[in-house]
Amino acid sequence: MQTITHAKINIGLLVPYKREDGLHEIRSVFVPIDWGDPMELEVQTLPKGQESTLVFHSENHLLGYRHALFEAVSERGDLSKNILSKAFSRLTPLFREPLEVRIFLQKFLPPEGGIGGGSSNAGVFLKHLFPYTILSPEEQIVFAKSIGADVPFFLQSSACFVSGIGEILEPISVAKGFGILAIPPFGLSTGSMYAGLQKSLQKPYGSEVWKSLAEDLIRSLHVGDWAYLQNRLENEFEKIAFQTQPLLKELKLGFFESGADFASLSGSGSCLYGIYKTEGKRNEALPNVSYRFPNMEFRTFSF
Repeated sequence: MQTITHAKINIGLLVPYKREDGLHEIRSVFVPIDWGDPMELEVQTLPKGQESTLVFHSENHLLGYRHALFEAVSERGDLSKNILSKAFSRLTPLFREPLEVRIFLQKFLPPEGGIGGGSSNAGVFLKHLFPYTILSPEEQIVFAKSIGADVPFFLQSSACFVSGIGEILEPISVAKGFGILAIPPFGLSTGSMYAGLQKSLQKPYGSEVWKSLAEDLIRSLHVGDWAYLQNRLENEFEKIAFQTQPLLKELKLGFFESGADFASLSGSGSCLYGIYKTEGKRNEALPNVSYRFPNMEFRTFSF
């Protein structure tokens, strides 16, 4: 089986409070994009009594310091620290029968980017292994959440309103969009970014903020009126990211100056993207932002 483990972008990201379990409650719109890590997956049933095994092979296409980050958790480093290996080990007791699973992963999605790189790999991996387990659909969500907060989103492929720590998903309709993703040569630690928000500890409470988005915001997502959404669906992490890495603030401005209708940090960063009204405007903008920010890696995408 050949597939792509897609990246995601966040259109708006609010962190209302820190939960009693130490994790942070979020509200966001997650949108899968058409760029990601190619993955080949082969599953073979083994005779009863044998142990399930994972055979992992990869090609590392990451640039800069991120290349070493992935090498350290690949089969050329300590594979036990890889999110796919961890997920497989925990899933093994739940298989109906022993399995040999072979993976070939081509790694392009950057760690410390805020676009769901490892979570996307894990979500697609689990999605194709869950049918071999005793888990119910509800239990599958709980299991995926235990691997990573964003992993449940990658079990499916539609845009979603997201709440909880990332596991409460409400599919929504989002218009087709054309964007440019900037991958800076530096990352932002998710833990440090959340700590920087300094959210107070509160008991979980229900919130209708995202469920009751004003009709004009819902319409704008549905029809792709990205300019209207700018300054109305904001990413709360930007205020910290722009202080930590001022180049990101310049990059966001650069997207607007190149004709973007909407631009935002994705997740807790460090990747930042711009959305353009048409594919043509996006393609015209690419050489402009590439020239202005020569140390950035840029990828075009659509959704």
